[in-house]
Amino acid sequence: MIRYMIMTAAVLALSSCKTKQEYSQLIRDCPEEKIINKMPGVGKKEQPDSYFIYKGERHEISEFDPAWVKEHCHVKETVVY
Repeated sequence: MIRYMIMTAAVLALSSCKTKQEYSQLIRDCPEEKIINKMPGVGKKEQPDSYFIYKGERHEISEFDPAWVKEHCHVKETVVY
């Protein structure tokens, strides 16, 4: 039982380190613009409706640290139809 608890604690510690590492790999810089795509489409969408323009290229919102962007950036939002 004790061995199981120690192994479980070790796994939890390692998984929390991985989460911090993944979190630190998110972009902490201000994107130029947020595009919100409202264009109608046919069938299943393969890409998200919203994304950032960063350094002149499309980047998914999930690539950015959302708390950092919210605190440090004023991002222009453009809705496209």
